[in-house]
Amino acid sequence: MWRRWRAPMKNIKSYMRTNWIRRVGALLLALLSLLCCACGKKTGTEKTEDTALLATPTPAVQPLTGGEIRLPMPLNADITDPLRVNTEEMLSLFSLIYEGLISVNETGKLTAELAESWAGDSASKVWTFTLRSGVKWHDGDAFTAYDVTATFTRLKEIGAESYYAYQAGKIESMRAVDEQTLEVTMEQGGYASLYALAFPVMEGGQAAALPVGTGPFKLESWTGQEARLVANTAWWKQRPYLDAITFVERDSNDTALASYQAGQLDMVPSSNTGVGRYRSESTTVLDVMTQTAELLLINNNNATLRDISIRKALSYAMDRGKIISNIYMNRAQPCDVPVPPDSWIYESKSKVYDYNLAKARELLTKAGWVQDEESGLLQKDGRTFTVRLLVNDSSDTTRKEAANLLSSQLTELGMKVELTAAPYALGQSQTQSEYLQKLSVGDYDLCLIGINLGRDGDLTQVMNPLGTAHYGNYSVPELTAMAENILTAKDETAYREALSAFQLKFVEELPFIVLYFRLNSVVYSSNIKGLSVAREPDILYTVDKWYINQMQD
Repeated sequence: MWRRWRAPMKNIKSYMRTNWIRRVGALLLALLSLLCCACGKKTGTEKTEDTALLATPTPAVQPLTGGEIRLPMPLNADITDPLRVNTEEMLSLFSLIYEGLISVNETGKLTAELAESWAGDSASKVWTFTLRSGVKWHDGDAFTAYDVTATFTRLKEIGAESYYAYQAGKIESMRAVDEQTLEVTMEQGGYASLYALAFPVMEGGQAAALPVGTGPFKLESWTGQEARLVANTAWWKQRPYLDAITFVERDSNDTALASYQAGQLDMVPSSNTGVGRYRSESTTVLDVMTQTAELLLINNNNATLRDISIRKALSYAMDRGKIISNIYMNRAQPCDVPVPPDSWIYESKSKVYDYNLAKARELLTKAGWVQDEESGLLQKDGRTFTVRLLVNDSSDTTRKEAANLLSSQLTELGMKVELTAAPYALGQSQTQSEYLQKLSVGDYDLCLIGINLGRDGDLTQVMNPLGTAHYGNYSVPELTAMAENILTAKDETAYREALSAFQLKFVEELPFIVLYFRLNSVVYSSNIKGLSVAREPDILYTVDKWYINQMQD
């Protein structure tokens, strides 16, 4: 037994000696390696060549050409005439087929489209446009300046029935100098007037059963229930990545969203505040800025509310963030001025009225309003601070719900709020609507209202006491003059400076309080790429950049 035992002991000792030698050798090699590294190491923040060799660049994503997407057809769609469009949904559809001299991009800035360049006279009243050469209509004919003048003539003939009637009213005359040159005379000189030229140009100015445009897509078929558009391979820009876009009839937006969930549609624009629930790994929900501002009108016939410190206190006391999250499901963006916060003409320094209840109380105290300890109501000279808050009572209850929350916030401040929800239906005239009657005669102290603003920065209808959208009986001559200056600014730089000055003055005067701009949404399959930003009224503006990441059979 000992022999059997001693033999293994010799092997173990031999193994231990060998292993020890190996360990020492390995340790020496490791130390030598570290020493070499230390000697070769760069100092400071220099990068070594070895590090550069190890870096692996991320390959750029290459958009895929091909595929088709399906959207809901606008309600009561009429595909024959883009000048008679009466909804933003139809405007978006037509934007795929037709183009204008100038387009308005996703930041609201003017961009050359069928016009390659333009220059104005010294008064910025007469503009000469050089048209883009080589542009073809979908039928192969050449686009010329005579198509533009014919379209303008027809636009004038249609008059108020056209979606573009406001724009047509800004243009005095138009003539073709030759096939590639156009002269346009505006009613009023100024850079802002160029926005009037963003209307769709038609071949010969004529409507057709199957419309012919110059845009990125052309109409292949129309059944009344479905419109199929295919890529314009002869487009003057790079052809779109998508092969086709099909619009399919749905009787409502709710039905369209249900169709999306069932896999029958790939994209659905929506104003529904609850669409955030569709967001998932396979579905993207994109915010879409609108031109709709929610305002708190202030009746300046009320002597108390004419005090600027009171108006500022009101603005500080309103928790916009809470209203946006609780009522609008985050489908709105706070703003203090009547300019969308995503616009290139927005002045960021105008954002001054963040929620600050302490600041609001301080301003009220300085104005002589003291909160009664027993009732909690603000009082001054034996009077209680009472306001009548007006809102419309319509089928869309969102604004009414916002008014209720706003009322509670003003109550917390110490005001006695009398909320009136007056009946209103879309399309009603002033004589038919109790709400419009109260608004017109000033039967309110505060009024929560929505207003759709133009993209050209024209605020004269809101600021001028003679304007069609002027409510509240306020008169701020300096602001009125500044609104006029926006329209007469001669170039892009002066135009932007005029808008900046107006916004900074607006938050000083607060003739009314801007609360937030509404957001709509686009719900779409995450397989659709290239759609990073969209805004109304033309949510399909960047369609030529869209592509399908995974081709579907």
